[in-house]
Amino acid sequence: MDKSKNYLAYIYLICATALWGGNIVGAKIASIIMLEPIKLSFYRNLVVIFILLPFAFNKLITNQEIYKKNWKIIILLSLLSVSIFNTFMNIALTTTSVISSSLMPAFAPTLIILLSFLIYSSTITILQSLGVVVSFFGFITIVLRGSIVNLSQLDFVTGDLWMLAAVICWAIYSVLLKKIPKELDSIVFLFLIFFIGNLIIIPFYILESTIYNSFSLNENYGMILVLYVGIGPALISYLFWIKSVTIIGASTSGLFLNLIPIFSGFISIMFLSEILEIYHIIGAILIFTGIYLVTKKS
Repeated sequence: MDKSKNYLAYIYLICATALWGGNIVGAKIASIIMLEPIKLSFYRNLVVIFILLPFAFNKLITNQEIYKKNWKIIILLSLLSVSIFNTFMNIALTTTSVISSSLMPAFAPTLIILLSFLIYSSTITILQSLGVVVSFFGFITIVLRGSIVNLSQLDFVTGDLWMLAAVICWAIYSVLLKKIPKELDSIVFLFLIFFIGNLIIIPFYILESTIYNSFSLNENYGMILVLYVGIGPALISYLFWIKSVTIIGASTSGLFLNLIPIFSGFISIMFLSEILEIYHIIGAILIFTGIYLVTKKS
């Protein structure tokens, strides 16, 4: 494997998780300004669809037989990622905190490694196992704010279960990406999963909008928020994630999800005036150490 491609994948993953960290904060802001979670997902997906349509249309028509042949896996990936993952995350942030939601991706690397073993009989070295453990302890350090005493103060609510379900779906999605044939263009694939995923969301969007008697984006800063989560965490991050998984695999890519609480914490510090504590620094060092161990060949 070309090392330069590996390094490029690492850069992609860091950028993707940084944007997803901002997405968690954005979803929380959406709940504050009363922007409904399914409406946020629906309009966010529309942004991606309209941006990708000019680039994907001709390729889709020209190579439609390839996509017809793989329609089952494309629909499944659309359901797991666009329909469920992001919508469940938005729902979660209506009742849970940014910190609790950031904790949930800690389970993703382990799930991805386990699923890769069950589906593809993948192997993991002792060094990589150590990296997963070290990175997880970095997560715990941040969540517990450097003291085990704070464990009793963690308030897990219904939103945490929504977020956990979202992370499980993302882990399955990441592992199944390997089943996508290499001849599928990544831009067209991304367009299809967002287009199909949004079709699945439409009935729920109509139901939610009927209940709240609001179909349009009339919330303060609603359009700005939708454009951010559509262009950044959706379009760019998904593209980076797909490219990274194809280069270094789902198991290694999955560990980078541990960076999400670091980025969401820093964004909260910058925009919500939260204070950078020593446990943030220690947790970040542990997480980066874990990533280094997993990505280092033994």
